[in-house]
Amino acid sequence: MKLNDLPDDIRLLVVRLPYRVGFYVSASDKTGGEESDAAEMAALEGIVTFYVEDFCKSEFAQAVMLETIQRKAEWAGWQEKIEIVPEEIRKVLDFLVDKLDGKELTAFKNNLLEIAIAVAQAYREFDVSQPLTERVQVYLSILIARIKALIKGQEIQSHDTLLNISRDEKMAINLLADALGVEYRIG
Repeated sequence: MKLNDLPDDIRLLVVRLPYRVGFYVSASDKTGGEESDAAEMAALEGIVTFYVEDFCKSEFAQAVMLETIQRKAEWAGWQEKIEIVPEEIRKVLDFLVDKLDGKELTAFKNNLLEIAIAVAQAYREFDVSQPLTERVQVYLSILIARIKALIKGQEIQSHDTLLNISRDEKMAINLLADALGVEYRIG
């Protein structure tokens, strides 16, 4: 199935998702202020553009990313009701599951998750000037995440990755991964 073959309502949801998952993660965290918001929005545009140019991804995902970029003028309007992004993902996947080749669907789901992670990593949320108790909490959460990864035989994420992504962003990414049906846990 091609993007153009989708019903208009589903197609609009699909095309909006690359932007909306990135914005969902960015909006989940209020630390960092306007500077982090600007860095995250620049990262969002960059990562969506990258996927348009990355010919190794699936045809379907590439067509989605291309139309998302072509409709950049509409992005500001796509920020409304951002809290329903996980529901939108489930609705889209329920529709696509028996209409799209498994590899194409997996590639699309992975692209969405990668966008969410890339946006979260765009700005370092950790601040060494925070009170000692908050810094200790952050370092303990990193230690716990690494121990869990070791026990489960999962990849251990870098120190920088874990520091760049705030607790709220981690929760948002994990919710998106659940909605996408992708086995992924961060911090």
